[in-house]
This record gives sequence, C-alpha cells and structure tokens, in this order.
Amino acid sequence: MRRGFTLLEVLVVFAILGILVRIAIPLYARYVNKAYRGTVISDVKNTALAVEAFISDFKTVPDNFTCPPSGYGPAVCNLTDGTNTLTGAVSVSKNVSITYEKVSTCDGEESYRIHGVHALLSGWGFCFDACLGRYVETDGTGCP
Repeated sequence: MRRGFTLLEVLVVFAILGILVRIAIPLYARYVNKAYRGTVISDVKNTALAVEAFISDFKTVPDNFTCPPSGYGPAVCNLTDGTNTLTGAVSVSKNVSITYEKVSTCDGEESYRIHGVHALLSGWGFCFDACLGRYVETDGTGCP
C-alpha cells in the first residue's frame, strides 16, 4: 500500500496555489488602496464639519493649519482664529495629512479649502472647496 504523494501531485498543488496567489495579490492591493482613499475622504469630510462648527460657534473662519501625518495613531489638531480656539476639533487618521487654507475668493467673503493625502498612497488626494461646495479628487499636490 502506497503512502504519501507523488512528485507530480505535489507540483500540481503548488501550481494551483501559485495561480490563486497571482489572482489574490492584485485584488488585495486594490482593496488596500480603496481603504486608504476612504480614510482620507472621511478625514476631509470630518474636518469640514469641524470647521463649519467653528464658524457657527465663533462667526469667523479659522486660520490656516496643517495637521501632519502620524505613523503611530491618530493626530489631533486645534482650530483657532487667533482669539478663539476649538481644542482637539480635528482628528486625523494614521498616515493622513490634512491641509486647511483660508481663501477670500468666494463672492468677497472668506471661505476655505481642505486637502487630504495619505502617506502610503502617492499621486492621489481629496479636496473640499467650501466656496464651490463640492468635493474633488486631486493628484495629491493640493486643491485645484
């Protein structure tokens, strides 16, 4: 009575596993990129909500700020206009950087733009322009 596998059977199993791995790795990479994008989109939208809360509370647009990426966990940033401060208003996920800039091009009134990028996702960013009231994908260099 024969025990074990023949060389041919082992090679066939390795060939099938190789095919499955070649299919799975690109799918995994695509899902990881989608997760990174979702994180940036969420952080930009949450920052916009925090800025709107600041404007509602203090009737002024906060000063420019950059919330740098943290490789160890979420980064927390404050919103301020020089007089009023909203402490811990912006929480940014690990490896995400948010740049907020005050602009005065919206019908003569102050408005703002928020741009987010992920440190592990090059060539892609997400922007919210409050004057236009829309979100757009960018090439990662800033809001258009």
